[in-house]
Amino acid sequence: MPKILVVEDEQMLAEMYKDKFEKEGFEIVLARDGKIGMEIMKKEKPALVLLDILLPNENGIDFLKKMIKDPEISSIPIIVFSNFDDPETKKETLSLGAKEYLIKSNHNPNEIVKQIKKYIN
Repeated sequence: MPKILVVEDEQMLAEMYKDKFEKEGFEIVLARDGKIGMEIMKKEKPALVLLDILLPNENGIDFLKKMIKDPEISSIPIIVFSNFDDPETKKETLSLGAKEYLIKSNHNPNEIVKQIKKYIN
């Protein structure tokens, strides 16, 4: 069962996606901020990370910058999933190695599952 780390500070949204992804056969680990997410990522080495940009303590950009410097985790696929619809931020995340930059309000849970499966199946 592939493990996915979901780094999302909105608890209701994180729980909704956790339920959906578990029904699709994924093991889900949740983190509420980028700092905790990074600790979990190093320890658990998930198959993929679903990463919000606007997070407390350490935002998604900082997370990506740290990740690419660590050879143990730098190859783990990241899908950025945010309501922060800013072209410059999108460009920066993709240049830091994110596979996708998805706007939450533009994608339903089934569409997110399809995107995840592109990178781990």
